[in-house]
Amino acid sequence: MGGNNPLRIGTIAVGNIYYIQDDGWWRDRYRGAPICRNPWVVEAFLNGVYTAARRNPDTGRWENLYIAGRSDLAIVRSLRTGRRQTVTVRLLQLADDEGHHRLWPTCPDHPAAHLVERYLNRRRHRHEPLRKAA
Repeated sequence: MGGNNPLRIGTIAVGNIYYIQDDGWWRDRYRGAPICRNPWVVEAFLNGVYTAARRNPDTGRWENLYIAGRSDLAIVRSLRTGRRQTVTVRLLQLADDEGHHRLWPTCPDHPAAHLVERYLNRRRHRHEPLRKAA
């Protein structure tokens, strides 16, 4: 289930499911209803590129660095076809703002007491020694 982000890093969690719209839907002034037939799941985030970050002393040229945790791109996989695609995190944030994501039911923090008691009672009865016939 997506949405679990215990470290509170970033705004999008891996495992979230979105309905990504095509470019024409975002550009159209009178958009209409979004198409919610093709779900995409967020699989990973690519490392960010810090352009012209340092100068190479041997060549005298500026080099780019790849920095983990500073990502502008995400890898998403279609749950319908299995195709992978790279999208910007901003597009996922827009989809989140527009409500084009899959809502999961909330789970309670603590299990129901009567179910726990029933489970423990069943375990006690299983471990009783069996009497053997003489």
